[in-house]
Amino acid sequence: MVVLSACLTSKAGKPLVARQFVEISRIRIEGLLAAFPKLIGAVKQHTYVETESVRYVFQPMESLYLLLVTNKSSNIMEDLETLRLLARLVPEFAPNLEEETVKDQAFEIMLAFDEVLAMGHRETINLTQVKTALEMESHEEKLHNMIRQSKINEAKEEAKKKASAIDQNKAQRAKAGLGGMGGMGSSMQSAFQEEERKPVRVFDAEGQPEAPPPQQKKAPPKGKGMQLGSKTKQSTDVLKALEAEDALMGMAAPATAPAAKADGPRKAAVSTEAVVLKVEEKVSVRLNKDGGVESLEVKGELKMLINDAEASFVKVQVQHSKNPAFQFKTHPNINRGMWADDAILCHRDQSKSFPVGTELGVLKWRLPPSTSSSLLPIAVSCWPSVSGSSATVNLEYESTSSVALSSLRVVVPCPSEASVSDVSEGDARYLARNETVEWRVELVDDSNRSGSIEFSADDVDADAFFPISVAFSASETLSGLSVATVLDARNDSPLQFAASTILEVEDYEIQ
Repeated sequence: MVVLSACLTSKAGKPLVARQFVEISRIRIEGLLAAFPKLIGAVKQHTYVETESVRYVFQPMESLYLLLVTNKSSNIMEDLETLRLLARLVPEFAPNLEEETVKDQAFEIMLAFDEVLAMGHRETINLTQVKTALEMESHEEKLHNMIRQSKINEAKEEAKKKASAIDQNKAQRAKAGLGGMGGMGSSMQSAFQEEERKPVRVFDAEGQPEAPPPQQKKAPPKGKGMQLGSKTKQSTDVLKALEAEDALMGMAAPATAPAAKADGPRKAAVSTEAVVLKVEEKVSVRLNKDGGVESLEVKGELKMLINDAEASFVKVQVQHSKNPAFQFKTHPNINRGMWADDAILCHRDQSKSFPVGTELGVLKWRLPPSTSSSLLPIAVSCWPSVSGSSATVNLEYESTSSVALSSLRVVVPCPSEASVSDVSEGDARYLARNETVEWRVELVDDSNRSGSIEFSADDVDADAFFPISVAFSASETLSGLSVATVLDARNDSPLQFAASTILEVEDYEIQ
C-alpha cells in the first residue's frame, strides 16, 4: 500500500487540503485532482475509480470529497479502512464540512493526516490515539503550570494574611482612638453617628468648636482605615467593640439595618410548622457481573425538630411495612412499649418534653447485609460482546418494585470512544473527558419499569466496562416507613407538622 496524496476537494475538484506522502510535483498533483471529477461522472455506486497509473479512493462528505490517490498496486481494502478513519477525523476539526472551515483548519487537518499515514503507509493507530497525539500534552508543561499556580496561590494567601493583619491593626487603632469618648455625654452620640454614616468626613472633627481631648489625636488614622475597608462587616465589628466598651447601643442601628434586611428571606424560608419530621433511608448494593446480588443493605433514620415549645409534648404515629427483616431501634428517651405495641414514638416520661430547636434522631432501622433480591429497587445488568477488535455492550435496567425512582444514573467505564446506537429509555452519551458512557432516566415508574441501551467501542476488553456505578433517589422508603399523625401527648389534640421522605443510594456497584 502506497498513498500518494490525501486530499479534501470541492465537488468541482478544487483542492482545499492536499497532503503528499511521496515526492511529487505540484503540477502533477493538481493535474490528478483536476481529472478526478471528470472520471467519476454520474456513476455513484462505487467508491473508487482507476486510470492507467493511479487509483482514486473517495468518499463524499456533504459538499466535499475526501480523496486518497494511490498507486494501482495498493491494497484496496486497506485503503478503504484508511479512508474511513480519515472521514471520522475531518469532522473533529471542521464539523460543518464547509470550504471556509476546512481552509481555516487546514494545518490541524494535515497534522491529523500525518498521524494516520507515514511515508504513504498506514500507521497502526485508532481515532482515540490520534486525538491523544494531537493534544500534544507535555508532562514538563503540566509540572511548570502546577508550580506557577502554586506560587500564585501562596502569594494570594500571603496577601490575605497581610490584609487581615492591616485590618486588625486598623480596628485596634480605631478602638484606642475612640475609647475616651464614652464620658462626653449624649450630645456627642448623634455627632458620632453622623461620622459613622459618612466615615470620610471624620477629619472634620478637628474643625469642631470644642477642641478634642489629647487622646483623640489618633482619630485621623482611624478615619483612613475606615475609608480603605469601608465594608459593612468591618464597620459593624468596630461598632460592636465600641458598644461593649461605651454602651452606645444606638450607634449600631445604621450599620446593622442592611444585615437585618438580608436575614429576612432566610427566616421566611425556614419551616414554620410546630413539628418537622425527616425520614431518610440509604441503600448499599453490590451486584456481580452476572446480575446476582452479593450484598444488599439498608439504613434509615427518623429525625424530629420541635420549633414551638407548646408542641414539645408530642407523640408521633408511624406506619411501616412490618417486614421482619428490618431491625428497629428507638432513642433511649422513647417509650419502647408504645413503639412495640402501637408504633407510636413518645417520651418515656410523659411529664417531660422533647428539646426545642434541636434536631433529634428518635428512630433508626436497618436491613442487615443480605443476598436476597426481593427488596432490590432496581437491577442493572451489562452484556458485553467482543468480536475481533470491536466490543458491543447491551445495558439493561429492570425494576420490580412499586417505588418510583427519580434521576436514575448509570455510569459505565469505557476507555475508548463509544458510539451509542440504541436507547429505549432516557438519554445516553459518551463523555470523552471521563472516559465513561452515562445513561440517565429522569423517572422510572409503572410506565417504564425496564429499559435498555446499546453502544459499541473499539479496542476494548470486556472487563474494561466494569465496575458500573448506579445512583437514584425516591420519595418512598424500602421499609415503607412514613409519618401518619402527630398529636399532643397531653390531650391527644392534632398538631401541625411537616414531614419529608427520601431514599438515596449510598453505594451501588456492579463488579
